[in-house]
Amino acid sequence: MRIALVDDLPGDLEWLREYVCRWAEERGVPLAPPPALFQSGEAFLAGFSPGRYDLILLDIYMDRMTGMETAQKIREQDTACRLIFTTATPDFAVDSYEVSASFYLVKPYTYEKLCRAMEHCGAGLLEQGQSVTTPDGQQLRLHQIAYTEYQGRRVHVTCTGGEPFTVPMRQADFAALLLPYPYFCDCMRGILVNFEQVDKLMEDRFLMKDGKSIPISRLKYREVRERFLEYLYRQARGEGI
Repeated sequence: MRIALVDDLPGDLEWLREYVCRWAEERGVPLAPPPALFQSGEAFLAGFSPGRYDLILLDIYMDRMTGMETAQKIREQDTACRLIFTTATPDFAVDSYEVSASFYLVKPYTYEKLCRAMEHCGAGLLEQGQSVTTPDGQQLRLHQIAYTEYQGRRVHVTCTGGEPFTVPMRQADFAALLLPYPYFCDCMRGILVNFEQVDKLMEDRFLMKDGKSIPISRLKYREVRERFLEYLYRQARGEGI
């Protein structure tokens, strides 16, 4: 998920960064790249473009351009990204609806309230539609990938509910796109598996939901098993994606 944090108080900005990163880690939501930090609306807008961020958290009271003015500029270009306001007063709560803000946090707020704001705006669900772009321009919806195999200088991708296809990439470069997401695992040289599509973990392989058996390297089995069990644990607690 791509997140931007905007606050002119360095202490509040760092505090918010820590909370957001903690929320993401506890729920298994990848932040790729890490949250971008800005100390003014002007600095944020200087590099802003539509679709650049999934979620923006904005302080309202800032020098020069306020958070509300910044939000209005955002909405002129991007109507899809989520907005959460953070401020010291509830006075602008009604105004926040004019820019389709998802939540309004009044400082000082607790970590639990930040979590409530993130869940209320559907931040966890944003990652469900996460995609990556390959060098040849293909958009890969991550949650639709079941497993991949590298053969003949191409990555062969098996998807759920769709035809398999190939991507002309080195395995190392392709793996670098997927492995930041906690539900992907390199269980064998040249093979990546999406834990979401695993039916059973066997002694030497994964049995996938489509009936395919994916081997697990003997040298990596312990590490792969621990990662898979951690994934199942998060799912059981409602923390996984």
